[in-house]
Amino acid sequence: SHQQKLLQGHRNPIIASCVSANRRFVVTADSGDDSMMIVWDTYSCLPVKFIPVSAFGGVLACDISHDAMYIVTLSKQTPQTISLWGWTAEDAEAPELTATVTAKDEQNCIKFSPDDARLVVTNGAKRVVFWSWSEAAWKFYAPPISAKDVKQTIGNFTQSVFVPHSSLACTATVDGDVLLWDSVHSDKVTKPTDKALTKVVRVHNGGVTFLGIAGDYIVTGGVEGFVRFLDHQLRIVAWYEELNGGPVISVSFDKAATNQGGNASTMGASKLATTTGPDGAGETFTGDDFSAPDFVVSTANAMIIDVQASSFATGDPEVQRGRLLVQGQDQPIMALAAHPSLPRLAIAGYSGNVHLWEYTTHNVILLSIFKNYLVHCLAFDPKAMYLGVGFTNGIVKILDANSFDELQSFKPKSADCITSITFSHDSQFFATADAEGCVGLYRFTHRAQDPRKPVEWVYIGRHRTHRAAITGLQFGVVPYGDAPRLMSLGEDKRLIEYNLVDSDIESGLRMRCVHKVTQGAVPTGLLWTSEQLLDDASMPKARDSRAAVCSDVLLIPTNEYKMKLHATDMSRQCVKTLLSPTFGGPLNNVYVVPAQPGAVNRCLVYSTHEKVIGLVKLPLDGNPRDAVGLLAHPLEISSMAVSHDGKYVFTAGGRDCSVHAWRVDSDALVQDGGRSRVDHFIDVIEGGSKGAFMKEVIDYFYYAQIRAQGEETTQKRSIVGVIPFGQVPNLMRALGYYPSDKEIQHMTYEIDTQFGGQPGVIVDDIKINFETFIRLYVNHRPVFGINKRNIEAAFAAVGADPVTGIVDRQELFTMLQNRGEKLHASDIEWCLKALLGDDVTLDLLEDKITAKAFAENLLGFEDYEDDEGAAAGGADSPQAAGEDGPA
Repeated sequence: SHQQKLLQGHRNPIIASCVSANRRFVVTADSGDDSMMIVWDTYSCLPVKFIPVSAFGGVLACDISHDAMYIVTLSKQTPQTISLWGWTAEDAEAPELTATVTAKDEQNCIKFSPDDARLVVTNGAKRVVFWSWSEAAWKFYAPPISAKDVKQTIGNFTQSVFVPHSSLACTATVDGDVLLWDSVHSDKVTKPTDKALTKVVRVHNGGVTFLGIAGDYIVTGGVEGFVRFLDHQLRIVAWYEELNGGPVISVSFDKAATNQGGNASTMGASKLATTTGPDGAGETFTGDDFSAPDFVVSTANAMIIDVQASSFATGDPEVQRGRLLVQGQDQPIMALAAHPSLPRLAIAGYSGNVHLWEYTTHNVILLSIFKNYLVHCLAFDPKAMYLGVGFTNGIVKILDANSFDELQSFKPKSADCITSITFSHDSQFFATADAEGCVGLYRFTHRAQDPRKPVEWVYIGRHRTHRAAITGLQFGVVPYGDAPRLMSLGEDKRLIEYNLVDSDIESGLRMRCVHKVTQGAVPTGLLWTSEQLLDDASMPKARDSRAAVCSDVLLIPTNEYKMKLHATDMSRQCVKTLLSPTFGGPLNNVYVVPAQPGAVNRCLVYSTHEKVIGLVKLPLDGNPRDAVGLLAHPLEISSMAVSHDGKYVFTAGGRDCSVHAWRVDSDALVQDGGRSRVDHFIDVIEGGSKGAFMKEVIDYFYYAQIRAQGEETTQKRSIVGVIPFGQVPNLMRALGYYPSDKEIQHMTYEIDTQFGGQPGVIVDDIKINFETFIRLYVNHRPVFGINKRNIEAAFAAVGADPVTGIVDRQELFTMLQNRGEKLHASDIEWCLKALLGDDVTLDLLEDKITAKAFAENLLGFEDYEDDEGAAAGGADSPQAAGEDGPA
């Protein structure tokens, strides 16, 4: 059907899976926090059973019985357990039988007998164990292998299976051998689990990586890339050695032929008994009598190959090579780049391969291989002429975007990983960022800037401008012009603009200005856009009431789950602070999704460092109901790209070696019907609208109105539901959020530009209602509370001993009076009296102070040892608690 169905439900990497004999049910299991085993219906592609397995540390291996009634699992935890699950029962969340695996080596493969679901075989590296639960308890037998029984060394085991319609079982090894087990023949009473080794045959030159059954045949796949069919005596019947796909990982057989069971093969037992392998010993076998289901082979080189079983009889290597269905990447995928005008996607990673996909037809149209190179980032230029490729060794290559021919290569003086590459809007510049905090600049101009020489990409210079990792590097455009600008942002909280006009080969890359954009929060990304991200009422206004001064804006997400919007002029003023989505972690990539024809809503797309991507409805106002998140990958999200038409978002999962394409529907971002928007902000406050904390908020808001009119006035009170902005900082502090002077300045600017903006208007006198205050409070307050780690980090920042955590009292308070937002001596004295009483002075405190003593004795934290802490309105919010978590 040429269609692919995604089964979404796991939070962790899937490490075990199996499928029922009739192909109706698929079982998948993971390992990690909240690990789960899920049974899927392949007809509807929906889960029919969720079984929690975190009590067992997750699942290492699993299998489903031939009648699909039972699942058997090996646990990930130590000591290892084997469990039987009757998953169709209502109480299937607990196993019917569980036993401890006593084998000394970890068992990593498990299979049911296709003839009797009460028989199970497992193997580890050194032991094969046969199990039976026919007596309503697990019984087992691990047959010994003695040197006198075999005349060769047996390598570590890889997989085991039962041979249907017989008493046989097989085990494969890393040396290429297959061991044949059979029931013990004795005059004494024996059990089905009593097996003995009867034969060892080498069927591959390297390790056997796949062992399965197809009809009457035993099927093996090896590291040399061969697939072989064996009879019950381990004699080779058919072989496929022209696949050229790399080590075989799995072989999947055609459903129709497989359902015929033993009739899938037409060779008689006598014919099997006299047939040999490709060396031709014994009776000559032409392959005309061989019949098996067609199959698909997946390999360690990330290839999926369709093979016609009848091709064996042709003897034609080209036919036997099969048909390549998928060519992926066998190493972590680190970089994606969407073509600026065509439905094409460039994909690259640590395999050194760069693929160009036509994502509407799902075909690879171009491939470039860089042997012994690890690709870390990609970027198309806006005119679709070039593809920039950055490598982990610092090399930058420029390819022709339409042919992947290498045009230029730049080798740096230091081999630092290129983490980002970006082009200017006019394709005249491109810039790179590396792992050492350096920014490099390249210009499309005459070689050596000599007009007599040809035009090409010229290296301008490299500048180490950041003391920490660079989280954003983007070009913009000068206001009311067309000249490019370049800015970078790092975890050192520095936003740097570069002087492109005066940067040349002789002077190198020059900086224009530096701004510190945050205080405690660490920037995690950067979006520079000319799209309007705020509604008209929230856009900052000029003092002369003309149009909005923000023609473009910088959106900076932080590790404190905030999105800060900054002006791009020289002030770098923070014009808005908004609550960001809290699904899965801080945002690290944010893009504006191009509007699709006929779409009503516009939106942003974001990704976090791990697992989660999502959409945020525009315009932004911090409303938590305007955002949605979903689990996109089990581990890190290494890269994200948006198609030129806004229809698709692409994500790469790094170590999971996969790329996912997501269709965007911005109109699906709708609000709860019948509720006001302020209710959505109240939902994230502890307890919601009916909670005790919300009652305190209302009480304090009323008190702020009284305080604004004078607490001792005898005039008639006028409670009209608004307070002057000058009361907001104290109201915030009363609710447990203590904004810094810088944060108060940001709030002041935000309110002034939104509600003031007129000459002569004093900001403190601007009246704001309860809804505006709630929005301001939720958007600005910390999402999570102050905890032990925060206080210890603060003490480390002021010079506490790294081992003992002790800081001298005088040194601490001197630092408070002279660094950052300074506290005057009178302020410190007032704070001590408020915290400890009127009689306490600085001299009465201990000479040496630790973070614990400071928190408990001065600040009065009774739960300091509780690492989670408690924020004013953060820890119990629906997003923080996961009530509105990823779908």
